[in-house]
Amino acid sequence: MFEPRVEKLRGEMRHPGLDAAILTSEPNMLYLSGYSAVSLERLIALLIFREQDKSCLIVPELERERAEENCKLQGVEILSYRDNENPVSILVGLLSKNRVSSLGVEGSTPYRFIYPLHSSQPPITLSLIDDIMYSLRIVKDEREVECLEKAAEINNKLLIDAVNHVKPGLSERDLASFVRARALELGADEVAFVLIQSGSNSALPHQEPTTRKISSGDIVLFDIGIRYMGYYSDITRTVTYDKPLPRQQEIFEIVERSQSEALSKISEGARAQEIDGEARRIITEAGYGRFFIHRTGHGLGLEVHEPPYIREGNLQELRRSMVFTVEPGIYLAGEFGVRLEDNVIVSGNGYRNLTKLPKSLQIKDYA
Repeated sequence: MFEPRVEKLRGEMRHPGLDAAILTSEPNMLYLSGYSAVSLERLIALLIFREQDKSCLIVPELERERAEENCKLQGVEILSYRDNENPVSILVGLLSKNRVSSLGVEGSTPYRFIYPLHSSQPPITLSLIDDIMYSLRIVKDEREVECLEKAAEINNKLLIDAVNHVKPGLSERDLASFVRARALELGADEVAFVLIQSGSNSALPHQEPTTRKISSGDIVLFDIGIRYMGYYSDITRTVTYDKPLPRQQEIFEIVERSQSEALSKISEGARAQEIDGEARRIITEAGYGRFFIHRTGHGLGLEVHEPPYIREGNLQELRRSMVFTVEPGIYLAGEFGVRLEDNVIVSGNGYRNLTKLPKSLQIKDYA
């Protein structure tokens, strides 16, 4: 599974003339090798050479056993170092030995690991490879789709349980604590985030849960991201505890219609901006365009936010097995906000919705 991915990377390295590529981000290492770790103060890096059937994984000694167990890339050489050794010296030595003069790096790689390469002899030219890696990852294979389907299945169940746990007097933080614990019980490997916003807080799209207690009649917005086998689901629903007020219902119906029309534009060959444009058109025609303050969606995969970005100006054509969110919203400062977010996969002339949840303001509809 991993060897074909590495070969595709090698093919993409030929045009810019890269002799090698170094990957330090968790998503890209996981995608190419099956092993993942976060490179913080200790260097953890996967080094891929273009013209040789050769790759190296550099890890601290404390990671060696886990790397040997989890790295599934055939033929990879695992090189470990102790804390009294300089891993960058190992990296420089490998590059020099293999006569690397042009190296692909990720923009997220800590600069302290890259800076010494500027003064290496012979000098090494550095080029960003983020776009190359995203181009490889943007279309999901069968196994990836299965993982994304399972992540969405877990998140669907989680949202149902979360909505039904709402009651007056419960704080946003208390509700978030319930959601985090329940996510693991349902099979999530990790909780990426839990945004629960009630009342006027729901007009702040990235507001973390607070001690604010839910009151009767409040809008309550849930935006929950979970991870399963490395892959993410990100779903949003908005409800009210009691019967919705007319203004709440009006805004909800506009957002629901916006999402529905945007979804109808999804097909292989459609451009990302067309989906965004349709969502934005509905909200703008209803008189709330300036209150829709973010893009319509983002890709899902080994990162919870990755290409394709469903936004104005993105001319990228949608391809079969791309997976992304569709999440229009309206945010009325000091009052409330409404957002609906589904996870979809492009399938030929349409899409398949991985989000199997009601679209209703009323909690009773989530029973």
